[in-house]
Amino acid sequence: MHLLSRALCAAVILVATGSAHAFDPLIETTGFTLGTNATEPVPGIALIGETANSASFSLYGITEGFPLSVDSAYQPFASDYRFWQNEYEIGVKAGYKITGITLTGSFYGALAPAQWTMPGDAGNDLGFGFGTYHTEHPLESNWATAKDLNGRKDFSLTLGKTALEGEFTVSFNGRNEVTAESVWYLDELSNEQYWLGSSASAGLGQLTMTVNIAAVPEPQTWTMLLGGLALAGAVARRRRQAA
Repeated sequence: MHLLSRALCAAVILVATGSAHAFDPLIETTGFTLGTNATEPVPGIALIGETANSASFSLYGITEGFPLSVDSAYQPFASDYRFWQNEYEIGVKAGYKITGITLTGSFYGALAPAQWTMPGDAGNDLGFGFGTYHTEHPLESNWATAKDLNGRKDFSLTLGKTALEGEFTVSFNGRNEVTAESVWYLDELSNEQYWLGSSASAGLGQLTMTVNIAAVPEPQTWTMLLGGLALAGAVARRRRQAA
């Protein structure tokens, strides 16, 4: 499933939140820097691990702002919907390239149908994906989904192999919809009538982004490598001629 228009997403978020939050501090790693876009609702990020070839981040801002919960008690129907987008700016340092980006996380949900009714009067519908906007060649991950979830569902998203350099944007997009329906109930003992409600909730948990990096050989390194290959070829030819 393709990611929705970035402009439309930003407009929906600004209407829903009514305000913007400040930048998180810029996070610097060996091969790149990572910062957040101040127009996003909760742009929290934290570096949780780094090696020579990768760096991992907790995207706790998204998980904190994504959950929804509704209860239809004493009313016929209740629902809530949220579209979510957070953007992160990556600046790749000279001498490095990003070779892959992976996101792992989980959906969670809880459904409590109205008593004495069939399941289905409470529901949730979740989706999540991300992409990069790098010059004229945007990349998009696979799309994770869950529907009528009563428990937990883990997912992993990836862009596959990449070779990203310079500056670009990583945009995370998600949707969360929860619905709850009621049934009209008559209490024969008290002769009271009311809506017997159901409830639904859903959210995201433990979002972790892992960015893989590789060093790009300097031009002089390529020159030395090519020179070494040429020398090895010349030696091999001389040996064949001597034989």
